[in-house]
Amino acid sequence: MKAFILTVAIIATYFANQSQSATPCEARRFNHDSVVCVCTENYCDTLDPITRTDAGLVKVYESDRAGKRLEVREVRFGNDLPGVDPGRFKNVRVNRDRKFQEIIGFGTSFTDASALSLGRLSADLQTKVMKSYYSNEGIEYSLSRVVISGSDFSNRPYSYDDTPNDWSLNSWRLVDEDINFKIPQMHEAQRQRGSPIKFIGSSWSPPAWMKTNGEINHGGTLIGNTGSDEWKTYARYLRKFFEAYRENGLDFWGMTVQNEPMTGWDPWFPWNTCGFNAEMERDFVKNDLGPIMEEGGFGPDRFNIMVLDHNRPLAEDWANVVFSDNDATKYVKGLAVHWYFYGTAGPYDVYDRIHDKFPNQFILATEACNRNEDDENDRKGLGKWVLAEDYAHDILLDLLHYVTGWTDWNMVLDMNGGPNWVGNNHSAPIIVNPDEREFYKNVQYYAMAHFSKFLPPTSSRIETVPGVEEEGLLELGAFERPDGGTAVIIVNTKDNEEYFNVEDPALGSVKVKVEPHSFNSWVYYR
Repeated sequence: MKAFILTVAIIATYFANQSQSATPCEARRFNHDSVVCVCTENYCDTLDPITRTDAGLVKVYESDRAGKRLEVREVRFGNDLPGVDPGRFKNVRVNRDRKFQEIIGFGTSFTDASALSLGRLSADLQTKVMKSYYSNEGIEYSLSRVVISGSDFSNRPYSYDDTPNDWSLNSWRLVDEDINFKIPQMHEAQRQRGSPIKFIGSSWSPPAWMKTNGEINHGGTLIGNTGSDEWKTYARYLRKFFEAYRENGLDFWGMTVQNEPMTGWDPWFPWNTCGFNAEMERDFVKNDLGPIMEEGGFGPDRFNIMVLDHNRPLAEDWANVVFSDNDATKYVKGLAVHWYFYGTAGPYDVYDRIHDKFPNQFILATEACNRNEDDENDRKGLGKWVLAEDYAHDILLDLLHYVTGWTDWNMVLDMNGGPNWVGNNHSAPIIVNPDEREFYKNVQYYAMAHFSKFLPPTSSRIETVPGVEEEGLLELGAFERPDGGTAVIIVNTKDNEEYFNVEDPALGSVKVKVEPHSFNSWVYYR
């Protein structure tokens, strides 16, 4: 009996020292270079909440290609790493006297594809998904984007009013995907988080009859022009969405004017879209959308309208056009950006220029997703580590250049990476497999976790000297949490380990080894 008790004690001590998880990852390898974590009705990995520790104790959370998933170890300021050549250390000093942007939040998106796929799971597994994303046993998401009517990640093209020429909007209705899926799922997300989630609405297309081409897709713009009855009717069409959700007990924090508006100028664009340029969005907001939203109780004192909602190369032009107009900025609070063409979209310091010129408007990343590009029959890429590395690099580089948060695209997808009515299938941080009564936390889930779990809303980026920004290889960022803690996040996608000597004037210095192809999140208190 004594031997048995000793064995149990040793095992318990091992897991306490090696993993922060209240329940660790049940790893499974598919046909890629890393693992996923499997959740069933009987088991799902969880995380402990971040709590204050003794001054100078550093908790180092690590995930890597080899299979670690937020495993934790403890080190202390004043430590040493014997046998490591002093020349291998990157020396970095934390300067919390110089603060930059405040964090708005991190999150995911309620698409039709996600809502329907989630709905195919048992009630218990659906709860586990929501707990994994929103609770303090999960990765503590604080914002979520919600699609207004349909997108490509729907099982059909539609709007909320498909009655031709219904300019009175008498036929406007929510659909089954809203009533029986998204709305109850959003309530469950709120319940799991325990505090309000910042919901952001985004529209892909007006009804086809409101557009110049008469189609949901294939480009096209709004009939009419700013100030016209047509544009004002579309503004009321959008407002009805927020009013309907409010009647169902869900308040929204903000909206984007139009998802990826420049795709609306492409007559071959395959899915839902509507074209705007920067001048059109500026005029639509200040003359139509802004005043009509305000009349409905969604005024600028409580509701955040964002423009662009498209890729980084467009950001500076959009900001210059819209943010230079005082009538527009009465309503427009921020610039929404997407990550697509990551790696070829130009330098991230464009966000520095935008912030320096327009410090009163925030920049928020509102969409990102990726997929296994090597196999069109395996877009989900379960365990393909580069999918996580792409997320982590983009998030940290955004944060190092004044972006205030980062929103993933589909919350969950099915085993085909859909459904998607035009076959634009992708991967997601969680892939559901209802036939096997399980779901898989893919590698992107843990990339998101290294930020959302450790940087709650109102955290602030603080200076590090020198900065560490080897784009696409190695980055480091430091942040002050609202509970007074300091978070240091490192992304290393090199084939070799890196060594850091981080100095905090209040505590001295701490030395930490960072494994190859890994993410580190450190938390410590003074």
